Amino acid sequence: MGHIQGGPSPLQRLASLLHTERKTINYIFIYAIVIGIFSLTIPIGITAIFNFLSNGAMYSSTYILIAFVLFGVIVSGVLLIGQLTLVEYLEQKIFLKSAIEFSYRLPRIKPKELLGKNLVELVNRFFDVIIIQKGIIKLLIDIIAAVVTIFFSVVLLSFYHPAFLAFGLIVIFSVITILVLYYKRGLKTSIEESEYKYEMVAYLEAVAGQIDHYRGDEMKMNEVTKTTDSIVSKYLAARNDHFKVLKRFFLGSVLLRTLLFGAMLLLGSYFVVERQMTFGQFVAAEVVIVQIGYAIEKLMTNLNTIFDMLTGVVKLAAVTDLALEEDAAGCVD
Repeated sequence: MGHIQGGPSPLQRLASLLHTERKTINYIFIYAIVIGIFSLTIPIGITAIFNFLSNGAMYSSTYILIAFVLFGVIVSGVLLIGQLTLVEYLEQKIFLKSAIEFSYRLPRIKPKELLGKNLVELVNRFFDVIIIQKGIIKLLIDIIAAVVTIFFSVVLLSFYHPAFLAFGLIVIFSVITILVLYYKRGLKTSIEESEYKYEMVAYLEAVAGQIDHYRGDEMKMNEVTKTTDSIVSKYLAARNDHFKVLKRFFLGSVLLRTLLFGAMLLLGSYFVVERQMTFGQFVAAEVVIVQIGYAIEKLMTNLNTIFDMLTGVVKLAAVTDLALEEDAAGCVD
């Protein structure tokens, strides 16, 4: 059930959907990188401020550094607003593109493609466009920001002490390993969950279309309840299977953050005592660690949205993969 046999994978389908908007997405990436760089002004500025304050006095340079940190925060905020504006534009384009494609394809689908299928029920898949729209902001803002934050933070930690670089690389490798281990299972269970969701909608639509057939007949009304209960039970079982996979991502996030905070506190304390780091660098390093921990948490907790997006493009394919009549097929795209 992962994807249509012989067809593109869900990742390929999502990439194809976003490909026409790659220019906008490139701008969003650039914004993310610049925001990531400016976010480093906080730990860098804190390091310098602590070093000045360790002398027990306030210097004019201290005020300049505080202004520098605040400037970085303001610029990051302004750039984030720009990012959100681009994402909103992208969401609108995806809805427009999908609506036009459905409207073009529906009257041109080959009759033999619809044998044994309920086209009205298949059109319900269009609602997955909304899921993809909502997921775009998570993918292009939250997840990209998390990845950029982890990368730049690890680079910055390496300047405080080389040992931090090695540890940072271990953390990155651990995150990638967790993603690789559970990605396929997470996608499979997400698609299974969606299958039962649409089965539920299709059944209720069928009941609504023949409402007079059920009205006033206690036996038939009870039959609707029993059938609904059966489908919902299958949906909940699939949902629980999917959540079990998500919990593994959440657990991985908790373990990584715990390991990260504990190791950095121990290493940092040791390096300060051994005069291999200043106290200001130690405090700044801990700020960076908090940023990395938060980024890992954000990455793992947003994976559910990514699975929903990948499932959404698979559901859209139930309509967009149907063959068109010969004179119309050549006009697509």
